[in-house]
Amino acid sequence: MVTFGAVSYTVLAVLYALLALLLLTSWRGPRIGGYLIFACLVTAAWSGLLAWSTASGAIPIGLLFVAEVMKAGGWLIFLGQLGLPSRRVRFLAFGSGIAALLWGLWVLVSNRFLGTTGSIEPVLNFSGLALSLVGLVILEQLYRNAAGDKRPALKALVIGLGGMFAFDLFLYSQAVLLQHIDSTVLMARGAVNILFLPLIALAARRNPSWDLNFFVSRQVVFYTTTLVAVGLYLLLMSAGGYLLLLYGGNWGGLASIVFSVGALLVLAALVFSSSARARTKVFLSKHFFQNKYDYREEWLRLVATLADFEDSSTRQVVIKALAQIVDSPSGTLWRRPAEGGDFVVSATYNDSSAGEDLPADSELVRFIARDGWIVDLDEYRAYPDRYDNLVLPEWLAEDRDAWLIVPLMTRDSLQGLMLLDRGVGHREINYEDRDLLKTVGNHIAVHLAQEEADNMLSEAKQFEAYNRLTAFLMHDLKNLIAQQSMLVENAERHKRNPEFIDDMLETIAGGVTRMRRVIEHLRHTSVSQPRERVELSKLVLKAVSGCEDRNPVPAADVGDEQVWVRGDSERLLMALTHAIRNAQDATPANGEIRIRLSKSGDGVRLEVKDNGEGMKPDFVRERLFKPFDSTKGTQGVGIGAYQILETVRAAGGSVDVSSSPGQGTTMVWNFPGASREV
Repeated sequence: MVTFGAVSYTVLAVLYALLALLLLTSWRGPRIGGYLIFACLVTAAWSGLLAWSTASGAIPIGLLFVAEVMKAGGWLIFLGQLGLPSRRVRFLAFGSGIAALLWGLWVLVSNRFLGTTGSIEPVLNFSGLALSLVGLVILEQLYRNAAGDKRPALKALVIGLGGMFAFDLFLYSQAVLLQHIDSTVLMARGAVNILFLPLIALAARRNPSWDLNFFVSRQVVFYTTTLVAVGLYLLLMSAGGYLLLLYGGNWGGLASIVFSVGALLVLAALVFSSSARARTKVFLSKHFFQNKYDYREEWLRLVATLADFEDSSTRQVVIKALAQIVDSPSGTLWRRPAEGGDFVVSATYNDSSAGEDLPADSELVRFIARDGWIVDLDEYRAYPDRYDNLVLPEWLAEDRDAWLIVPLMTRDSLQGLMLLDRGVGHREINYEDRDLLKTVGNHIAVHLAQEEADNMLSEAKQFEAYNRLTAFLMHDLKNLIAQQSMLVENAERHKRNPEFIDDMLETIAGGVTRMRRVIEHLRHTSVSQPRERVELSKLVLKAVSGCEDRNPVPAADVGDEQVWVRGDSERLLMALTHAIRNAQDATPANGEIRIRLSKSGDGVRLEVKDNGEGMKPDFVRERLFKPFDSTKGTQGVGIGAYQILETVRAAGGSVDVSSSPGQGTTMVWNFPGASREV
């Protein structure tokens, strides 16, 4: 077994030396490649040392300890350079290796010069266990945080080095438990490492430049740092309790218990302290990351916050969205009304003191609108010259909780201001904070402008509905007034004619009925038209009779059958009357207007045809049925043709118009499936 171990370690040393030589000949200068070559050379030296130790059994334990730490440290340095973006994070990751090396050297030096009798073997066992565990953790984070397209090239390295560190973890965990290294496992270690070496070589072949794009999320660093800190704290606490128990005499046990409980209480207070968490996050962001913010996470959080309307209004939500970036607990939003004027308090978030309105011509507003700066009130109080000795409103200058004033800009226009209050703990903002706050502020300004545009659109739609209803009412009133005016004009001449009196009373009664229906529509929120059975033959004859007072007099052809549809009889009568009046307006006095009612398949066809001046096809297509578009100047409302279309549609029909200039116009009402009864 000794021979097998010596041979396997020798083969491993030769293979790592050859791999280092191959890498060195193909190395073009990237720093990552240099660290890989260094790790292979250290591993080759370690393998040769173990081969010598296994064959002779005479190598000093201290030298073996240094070799073990150097071999693990070489691979940790390579992994650190490969995956960790910050120099301080690399130092933190490799601190365990340096600590293990210093610990062992201290034991060796104290044994040699101070006459102590400490053993280096426990140091070797615990150091090997810790370093292999650190290596596995770094590999796991390396692979987890690698981009998806980089993982296939990284997989061989993770399996090779992961297997090597996992076997070392098994070896040293047994050694810690049994207080000695298992010789069988130690002899198999060389052969096992030979199995993992091809995977490392394959990884080097797949990644000639080792230019991989990795990142470590701030959450991982924060919670890992917290876990390490808690572990170190518990270790120190245990050491303190042990010292009290060892040297405390009769009171040692009691003092150890009280000390342990008190230390746990302090630990709980620190873990659950929001101030401690805030300071830890600031420290990590300041010292362990090239970029202070994880912008992907900040963007996703911003979108999620702006989409949350369950408990807050839109304006409170935007304050929260900006405040959470810098851990501000509260804030106030000022906005300028759409019609202009001063900036008024629009909303507050977790703040009962809303502050005062800001005049548009105030020095603060003009300064921010001109430069678009974020005003850091702590910096302003210390260095007012950086803000051109700006004079703040008195109430704002006296508010010691006020911290940041962030402009909400769209292009070069100041839409609003947001005041953020100071959070727990002191926090200084740098250029990254300012850039992120300004960017988010611009996005919020667009968000608020969109909300205001939506509100204006909703209001415009309400006015449009009101104006449309008013237009229909005006159109009905215009027709009624025209009828009443005709009666008044002819009353003096025909007031003693019984037939005229009867016709006048019938016209007035019809007008009263129509006005009652208009009032009924205005009284109810729904303006849907009633659907009653209407006999079209009688309706056509009645409309023609009402239009015989003007030339050309319309002629009707309704046939001998009764034709029924369902709709509002008064609306249908007014629509047909309006169609005939339009035809009379467009046709000379010697022209012709014909209204023809006929069967069309299973439905009914009502045709109003004239030989007047006609219309252009593009006018029919684009303007004829467009509401409030009149060709009659101030004499028309522009709602008649639109009202015809809506009335026929409400009765289940459709309207088709064919016309050309100088050839007249034909308007057809089609009622598919209308019933016909004798």
